[in-house]
Amino acid sequence: MLRPYIDFRRRYDVPVWMGESGENTDEWIALFVNALEKNDIGRAFWPYKKMGKPYSVASIIPPAGWEKIVEFARLPRGTANVEERLKARPEQETVTRAFAEFVENLRTERCRVNEGYLKALGLKSDVALPGWEKRSN
Repeated sequence: MLRPYIDFRRRYDVPVWMGESGENTDEWIALFVNALEKNDIGRAFWPYKKMGKPYSVASIIPPAGWEKIVEFARLPRGTANVEERLKARPEQETVTRAFAEFVENLRTERCRVNEGYLKALGLKSDVALPGWEKRSN
């Protein structure tokens, strides 16, 4: 997978930078980071928080009722589907409460640190940040 980029770098004497890798398992990330380091390829991994997924530095805890909102959002759109969508639409109180909780859950101290992901990147998870409680995966 890296061979074409390594060959390009050698041919044109330019650096190679991997700016985005996408989500994957901790094991895959660790192997990929190792391959990049062995081949002197610079890298960046998204530091953003993901909701309820371990494929990031930290995970946002999904708020109560969030799945109902997601299910509604996935329904087919268009005028032919209006009645189905109206029946499945979560109550406004559920939506309001879920989004308020979502905003609170975005706060760093309410997120879960994904130690396996950090370890896969070769980073330490024992760094204390102000207001950040360590939560298990």
